[in-house]
Amino acid sequence: MNMKVPLAAIVPVCLTLCGAQGGLPARAADSPETAMSAPPPTGFVTRAEFDELRAEVDATKATARATLPGTSEFNLAGYGSAGLVYQENEGDRLFYATFNPLFLWKLSDRLLFEGELEFELEGDETDTALEQAHLAYLLDDYVTADAGKFLNPMDAFVERFHMAWVNHLPDKPLAVYDGLLPESIVGAQLRGGVPVGPAQVTYAVFAGNAPALVTDTNADPGTLSFDNFSNPDGHFVYGGHIGFLPVPALEVGYGLMAGNVAPSGGDDVSALMQSVDFNGVLDSTVLSGMVRLNAQWVWSRLGTFNYGVDAFDNNRDGGYAQIAYRPTKWGIPALGKFEPVYRYDVLEQKDTPTGTNERRNTVGLNYWLTAMTVVKAAYQLDSTDGGVDHNAVLVQFATGF
Repeated sequence: MNMKVPLAAIVPVCLTLCGAQGGLPARAADSPETAMSAPPPTGFVTRAEFDELRAEVDATKATARATLPGTSEFNLAGYGSAGLVYQENEGDRLFYATFNPLFLWKLSDRLLFEGELEFELEGDETDTALEQAHLAYLLDDYVTADAGKFLNPMDAFVERFHMAWVNHLPDKPLAVYDGLLPESIVGAQLRGGVPVGPAQVTYAVFAGNAPALVTDTNADPGTLSFDNFSNPDGHFVYGGHIGFLPVPALEVGYGLMAGNVAPSGGDDVSALMQSVDFNGVLDSTVLSGMVRLNAQWVWSRLGTFNYGVDAFDNNRDGGYAQIAYRPTKWGIPALGKFEPVYRYDVLEQKDTPTGTNERRNTVGLNYWLTAMTVVKAAYQLDSTDGGVDHNAVLVQFATGF
């Protein structure tokens, strides 16, 4: 028979049991005769009933904690920047400001949501864009399922380094950002990491809306429009990225994406984009500081199609290599806040209707106010084959939170 007993009745019962089993000493005034003549205690509960009651109390306490105001698993993060671009030869000359709030929800131990907005000054308006909005579910320790709009897993710079306070120069490199690869994918992915001895292998596989092929002769024909959110042509791309980390501070990666990008009613046009990347951090006693090395190269190959101009090989490629050094071990704290940076980046598309190859050498100096706040200044030497050179002075103030 299951008998429900109030919690208040359990305490004296437990005390009686403890005393009977030697858990509590008998009082001096209680003689054996008195104990023998005392009426038997009432209100006993079984062990199963006690365990059931404890489980109910624990569940009630957990529910109360989860519903208390201010205890939801929510975090507001993000970053912002302000800066100056001053280019020669009638290039851009302007101050600018951006703000990117990042919203993170932990809906359960396995279910997570991430959303990011970007507010940027554009002409005489403030341009608002949805950078990310995706829901992730942790299937196990090695696999996470993700769906929505997420940063392109095959583009290492975009996924890991494009944020203003993480990027070590005031502007972003050619080809890998706003160039030959989409910055985000609208679709679904599986990703994770697997230990291989002392090393680790990371992976991501995805499917999403295909970019749209530009065929307008007045709008750089043969390029790809990556903001193809409505996907009117009904094509998809498939791809992924694999990374190898022999040590935690060093990764070598390879990514690819492929699919049909032809306009509706046209012949198939295959697109293949590939990328290799190298990223490492060295905290060196010999060099008395922190060295960061980042490099990435991208290839874009599109099949034959009548783009509205003469036939051409629609092949483009480019990338960057960057080194930054911070003298953190010189014994001078103020000196350790400075960080010189050098980057070489290139975008090659001379044999396409775009008709240019561009190469840039950028030298910069950063001053870190905090671990997530930096002032950056740089000078950029620009060489454009088939276009106008735009040497530039670049200044940026960036912070993360």
